[in-house]
Amino acid sequence: MSGALTFRFTTQAQLDIRRITRELSNLQRQVASGDAAHDLLGFGGGASRLLNAQSLKANADSRTSVIQQLQARFGVQGAALGQVSDSAQMLAQSIREAIASNDGRGIATELELSFNSIVSALNETWNGQPLFAGERQGAGPIKINTLDELTAAAGPDDIFDEATRHQVLDLGVGEPIVLSAKASEISQGLLETLSDLKQLLDGAGGTIGQPISAAHNAALQNFADRLDDEATKFTNEEGRAGQLQKRFATERVRLQERSNLLLKEIGDQADADVAEVSVKLSSLLVQYEAAAKTFSELSKLSLLDYL
Repeated sequence: MSGALTFRFTTQAQLDIRRITRELSNLQRQVASGDAAHDLLGFGGGASRLLNAQSLKANADSRTSVIQQLQARFGVQGAALGQVSDSAQMLAQSIREAIASNDGRGIATELELSFNSIVSALNETWNGQPLFAGERQGAGPIKINTLDELTAAAGPDDIFDEATRHQVLDLGVGEPIVLSAKASEISQGLLETLSDLKQLLDGAGGTIGQPISAAHNAALQNFADRLDDEATKFTNEEGRAGQLQKRFATERVRLQERSNLLLKEIGDQADADVAEVSVKLSSLLVQYEAAAKTFSELSKLSLLDYL
């Protein structure tokens, strides 16, 4: 009987050692990796909640990344719109100075400089995509390069190369946002003004001389006023871009806070409790030593010990 009992106790000790060894290995893995379970199966019924939280966090992080990139875009976009507005205002100022000095010989040069600056700004790109060509990729929306081409254009199709649809962004809230107006929507009036001024100069032999005639004086004053009005349109559009930038900045903060909350929830479910694991390790080590000692002592027993 005592031999059978010894065998049974020895077997139980072996089983205890194996069980404790597995548990020790699992706890050591938790300490090393920081994860409460090796895979999703280890989380049991909490696996679906964990997957859902991870998915929501990935979505929030992705949207945050897009918005962070857009901050740079709106910086470039605002600068381009400001450049157009400044160019129109500077040309208007040059015309008024010419009127005041009764000398229009420098207007043609100022017109050329303003035209080049305006076209360059409207053809500005961000990450290789034109800012004001709608959703189209590739070259900028203004396809003319000179004032002569502008005056020779029969209509908008000879000037603009744009997509039908605007470039929009959907942050996942069901409200797509137009990132910018197309060039034709904001610059057609300005380019018409430049074209009319160019035709006035061409009709005067390429330049308005000194002194300025009464008819030219009135026409130039009208052009200066028109240029100011067109510049205001771009100033307003620049303000709209700034409002969008502020809106996206607020949304980025909200998404970051959401991501942080989800990260905490994921951690609460998936991360190992180091303090709890340490206590369990200490307890199991004591059990392991006791089981190992019992197994060692039982393994030494034989009939000679009872003789």
